Amino acid sequence: MSSDTPLVSILIPTYNAAPYLGNLCRSILAQTYQNFEVLIANDGSTDDTLDVLAPFRADSRFQILTWDKNLGVSQATLPLFHLAKGEFWCHPGADDLLEPQFIQERLSRLRPGGHAAILHGQGQTINERGKPLDDAGMKLNFPAKLESPRALRVLLQHNIIQTPSVMVSTSVTKSILPLLSCDWKYAQDWYFWILHLATGFDLLWDAKPLHKYRIHSGSLSLTPSKTAIRQAEVRLVPLCGLSRAAQFSNLAMECWKVWRRSLYHLWLRRACNLARSRTLKQEWLELGASSYYGTSCKNASLRSELRAHLLGIILTSWKERKALRNQRFRVSGMAQINDPIFW
Repeated sequence: MSSDTPLVSILIPTYNAAPYLGNLCRSILAQTYQNFEVLIANDGSTDDTLDVLAPFRADSRFQILTWDKNLGVSQATLPLFHLAKGEFWCHPGADDLLEPQFIQERLSRLRPGGHAAILHGQGQTINERGKPLDDAGMKLNFPAKLESPRALRVLLQHNIIQTPSVMVSTSVTKSILPLLSCDWKYAQDWYFWILHLATGFDLLWDAKPLHKYRIHSGSLSLTPSKTAIRQAEVRLVPLCGLSRAAQFSNLAMECWKVWRRSLYHLWLRRACNLARSRTLKQEWLELGASSYYGTSCKNASLRSELRAHLLGIILTSWKERKALRNQRFRVSGMAQINDPIFW
């Protein structure tokens, strides 16, 4: 690789994060490893984001894209993947911070030619003012390496990957971009990682806290409609993601054969709950059925699907409850997989 080609692409979609964005950029400039490019997508911000970014334009490593309409994080990030020149990429949030050793430490383990596509790690949670918070997140004893296919099974049980912590192989990401769906509102990263690990690469873990993840006081406030979307997506994403991955991956196809019915049964049970609260959308029913049956299922009926799968739903629900009794960490995906990481 020539010396002027960045080894690492730092991808930052941003929307109205001006109070924090400058600090992130300065934490990038303070990196002990300097062979990087910074691609920033100003996703229709209405604050003074461009003024905050103005001082960094003098650094040729910074490239800033901007447009008027807010597209959302998935759509805003997509062009950055296409532009990325680095062999690896990372993706801090616009309001997060990177420790000075972040890139160097990540690269020390994730090198070209290895059999790992993703390295993720521990982070420190901070509030709006940058003060450390008690970390109420995952306290799990991850192995330094999760080999494929176990990594994929673990991910189906829970989205264990914190996006601001990752370093990822760009070539692997670009290979799955044609299959990427940007329609998810809250669990798009989970779908994204399922496609990555279906490629058969291993997943690496670093316990050192090398990034700071900012939590906002209003970030957990949810309207009933938003709550419904979250509840639907945590059941649909593992089902739809694995179904999609099975189209290109033998590893995912084998996993799909084992867990296909259970994933669909868990979704149907969730659909019942959403129907009772009158928040179930027909498009969710059609998406789940199409993923399960492998064909378009326009006008899918919850009543007919419940009749066809009632016994399976009961059995899957029993297995889920049994598995959850052994798990100290409450997973959001399929507890029945029951990996020891969550015990």
